[in-house]
Amino acid sequence: MATAAPDDIDIGAIWRSLKRAMPKLVLLSLLTGALTYAVLSQFPPRYTSEAQIQVVAPRDANGADRSAESVASRLDREAINTHLRSLLSPDLALQIIAEEKLDKNPEFNDAIGTPGLLQRIKNAVGLGGTDSESEQDRVLKAFNSRLDVYSPRESRVIGIRFTSSDPALAAEVANRIAEAYRTSLATRSLSETDEVQQALQPKIDKLMNEVSDSEAAVEKFRAKADIFKGGPNNTGLNQQQLGDLNTELTRAQAARSEADARAQSVREMVRAGNAESLPDVQRSPLIQNLVQQRVRVERQLSELSATLLPAHPRMRQLRADLQGLERQIKSEVGKIVEGIEKGASIAASREASVRRSLEQVKKETAGTGEDEVQLRQLEAVARSKRAELERLQARYESNRIAADRRAVPVEAQIVSVARPTSVPSFPKPLPYAILVSLATLLFGIAIVVTKALFTAARGSTAEHEVFEPAVAELATGELAPVLARDASRVHVVKSVADLAYQLAAHPQDIGGFRALMTGSSEQMDIGTEGIDLAKAMSDAGSDVIVLDWAPEGHGLAEALGIVPRPGLNELLQGKATFEAVVTRIPASGAHFIAAGAPVHDRDIVFDPDRLNLTLDALDTAYDQILVVGRTDVARALFEAIQGRFDAGIIVSEARRRPATVQGGGTFLGFDVTDIELFRLERSKTTEIARERLARVGAKGRLEARVS
Repeated sequence: MATAAPDDIDIGAIWRSLKRAMPKLVLLSLLTGALTYAVLSQFPPRYTSEAQIQVVAPRDANGADRSAESVASRLDREAINTHLRSLLSPDLALQIIAEEKLDKNPEFNDAIGTPGLLQRIKNAVGLGGTDSESEQDRVLKAFNSRLDVYSPRESRVIGIRFTSSDPALAAEVANRIAEAYRTSLATRSLSETDEVQQALQPKIDKLMNEVSDSEAAVEKFRAKADIFKGGPNNTGLNQQQLGDLNTELTRAQAARSEADARAQSVREMVRAGNAESLPDVQRSPLIQNLVQQRVRVERQLSELSATLLPAHPRMRQLRADLQGLERQIKSEVGKIVEGIEKGASIAASREASVRRSLEQVKKETAGTGEDEVQLRQLEAVARSKRAELERLQARYESNRIAADRRAVPVEAQIVSVARPTSVPSFPKPLPYAILVSLATLLFGIAIVVTKALFTAARGSTAEHEVFEPAVAELATGELAPVLARDASRVHVVKSVADLAYQLAAHPQDIGGFRALMTGSSEQMDIGTEGIDLAKAMSDAGSDVIVLDWAPEGHGLAEALGIVPRPGLNELLQGKATFEAVVTRIPASGAHFIAAGAPVHDRDIVFDPDRLNLTLDALDTAYDQILVVGRTDVARALFEAIQGRFDAGIIVSEARRRPATVQGGGTFLGFDVTDIELFRLERSKTTEIARERLARVGAKGRLEARVS
């Protein structure tokens, strides 16, 4: 089961309020729509045509693209706004007025024609202008009121809209504005071009003389300082020589380092006795031949040593040959080592020679350093003057071509021409009437919903102040609500119909009318009277709800054949919503909230805030709220909410005076004012019906227990 609070929004109550108000709202919306349609139909139709121009970054006259900075400055938002303001200029408007003779048109000059309905309305409310306006001002004002120039965001397109009662005139004026503005831009550009040409010619002549003088000064100083240039890069001779010597020195240093490394390696191998392992030695054919011979001699010597003695002549000859070969190999290796040493010495000498040459060239270059600096300054001046001259000459030539053709690139290009239309832009009676009708309907629905949500139970704040009970202490020590208005007389009614008539006669535009019904004694069952009263008020056209007030759980639901739970007790405890507890009384349009399950914690259901919130919510949804309960629980409820009821009803026997109404102005033991008191005397017929209803309820409960 969903948890609910006493202040939950009652969707059903809002829907019922809308149902009651919907016929009036629909009628009102239809009337406002019809009135809007009738009023707009009296206005003459107006037609709107639109021409579009695009702001572009024009090329130069010779077809070259402009710089990025120039393009950005011509296409930024400020530039677009400048075009917009120019299109709205009075000079352009007066030009179009003169060309189209709009001052002779009654639409623009109301002094020569009968004013229309809209103009008559403006004149009536003081917005039609003054008689002191000149004809030009009057026509210009009418022209500007029909002209609309705009540019969409993130776009370089400018729209020109013009409105007139003549569709052909609207299109013609829009096109003429676009063409006239484009022509004015072209004329202005031609004038600027002629002015620029006249300003450029003297500058070009002066610069030509200055460039000639600067270049002649450069050549004269170069010849005087003996500073010449050559080579593919047109650099000075000293710089070229320095570059070549630097390259040569690098190569000499590399060669010397390599030769020194070889010589050092050779010396170490010779000292280690591994001279024959040198790469140069192994590459020598002579040494390799000698080595092979030595190998043969050593082999022969080894073979003969097995059969001959060392003193044998053959053995001595072989040993002599071996020694000779060793000496030859050593001599050849020494020559190779000596050659490597000489190569390292030659590399070092070459490096030193190149270094001396480089130092000499540096000294010579340093002597001409000041001349080089001065020469570069002269060359820079000559180059800057030459570049400026070429720039001015190119600009002069492009302007000359444009002037010869009498055509210059224009920033505004027409991309769409205006065409006459047969569909009026104003008025549009049907769409406007539909919109007004819908707006009226929605506004009325909003008012009804807001009133249903926020209207207080007693109406305005003043009403709450009037009905706020003032409690006085009785002799018994109890508190009694004392209200502002004197209503001490008790109305005695003989029938439920009379009571329903009197209750329904109260105004229902300030919220629901609350009534508390109880019996004259604790044992009296008043369920029949409560249900009959609710049915009677419902038949009279009131929205009625009956609250079965029985915290102990024994109420009217079983007698009516209604499921007793969930009910009011669950609603006050936040265990149920209004949708779950509200039901309909059989054979009636009145609603009913059963008592619900017994409550163990009576402080919850007797909490004043919960009770007031619940009753306030019902006030916004129902015309009549009838609370029915036994005397003891009714008195506790009355005390808990400080008597915030509009009426108190006591059901009594015709022959017995009720103890709950003790003279005028006393109800349930409390002195009350501003609460109407009724005493419903039960007739014999009513007693019989009540007993029959009780028997039916008891029989139903018995059958339920048996089943």
